[in-house]
Amino acid sequence: SLQLHKQADMQEEKNRIERVLGAIAQPELIQKVLTFALSEEVRPQDTVSVIGGVAGGSKQGRKAAWKFVRDNWEELYNRYQGGFLISRLIKLTVDGFANDKMAAEVKVRRFN
Repeated sequence: SLQLHKQADMQEEKNRIERVLGAIAQPELIQKVLTFALSEEVRPQDTVSVIGGVAGGSKQGRKAAWKFVRDNWEELYNRYQGGFLISRLIKLTVDGFANDKMAAEVKVRRFN
């Protein structure tokens, strides 16, 4: 799928491929997709959808996406300047999964 994304000429086609990437279940591929989301191959405005797709794809994807957001918080926060996309990213990665520990992490990191 990542190769198809690279070969796609039209942005609409790239967006469709990005939405499908969240369905991947293998842990090593989940990590590849998350890393891909921050690459120059994905438009910054689409990164949130790719990470959110992984988070919504499976319980394993949700855990991996949340860890990825935590591990890459500074880059993500700087990319979106604390705007609505960072809030959307947090919502997508913790929705239906949040617990007290995650709430404490959000407060400590001053997530919006």
